[in-house]
Amino acid sequence: MQNPKLTTSTVSIPTDLTIALLRQRDPHSPSDTRVLCLHGWLDNANSFVPMMPYLPDIDLVAVDLPGHGHSSHLQGPYSVLDTTVRCFDIADALQWDSFHVVGHSLGGSLALMMAVACPARILSTTAIESAGPLTERSEKFPTRLRKATDDRAHPHRYQSRTFDTEGAAVESRLKATKMDRLSAELIIRRQLQTVDSGFQWRFDPALRNASLSYLDESCIESAMASIECPTHAVVARDGFIAHRDESGTRLGQVKDLTRTELPGHHHLHMDTPEPVAASINRFLGTLPALGG
Repeated sequence: MQNPKLTTSTVSIPTDLTIALLRQRDPHSPSDTRVLCLHGWLDNANSFVPMMPYLPDIDLVAVDLPGHGHSSHLQGPYSVLDTTVRCFDIADALQWDSFHVVGHSLGGSLALMMAVACPARILSTTAIESAGPLTERSEKFPTRLRKATDDRAHPHRYQSRTFDTEGAAVESRLKATKMDRLSAELIIRRQLQTVDSGFQWRFDPALRNASLSYLDESCIESAMASIECPTHAVVARDGFIAHRDESGTRLGQVKDLTRTELPGHHHLHMDTPEPVAASINRFLGTLPALGG
């Protein structure tokens, strides 16, 4: 579907990092609702393109997070908390003092942590298929540190394989993630680069390195309990969150929670965008597309 209101651009944030983004806004809309959209791990801004036609009343900015899509790669490690801070840098570059955040998977974790980190700026959060960052028991820390150190000592371990065709890359993605083919093709379109021998992933291979450390579950439960803004959890019935024991406990800590459960898998916002967008419009009080 063609979207004449969608533009492609970049913004620069501190340390000379360039962030690519897609922006949809209707200059004739009376709405001043601003939403920062954050995608999942190894996805990109195209993750939100299927929902955009159903969210016409919003100044919507979908970013390629650092290391993803067309954004810069980092010199140091990637972490949820560091990326949380960088997302505020992106908002600063957009000159947004306060705004809503919609995130999917990793992006949902970032949205929730942004609400914890700077409650005065976050008007609301919508976490699609996310109940906060991954955690790990403290006794696993030595093993994790050894694995993370070994990964960094072998920087070519996760270099992209080369695909003969774009279709082969799509097939690889479908083997790793349960999602519709059209959704996978849309993600791949922004995540491949052409090389002499074919196609390779554009994302930073360092994103696959083991994290140096995880927080433990008590840290996340404490963080969730501190969220002050209205929070919307979109849960897929056959996704990741519905079947994790800690999800209910975590979401139960949030003071002002709206929970929407919908049919679908982890990428339901791409596979079946209309009901997800409808739930976001209800939550934000924004207008749907005519006839939507």
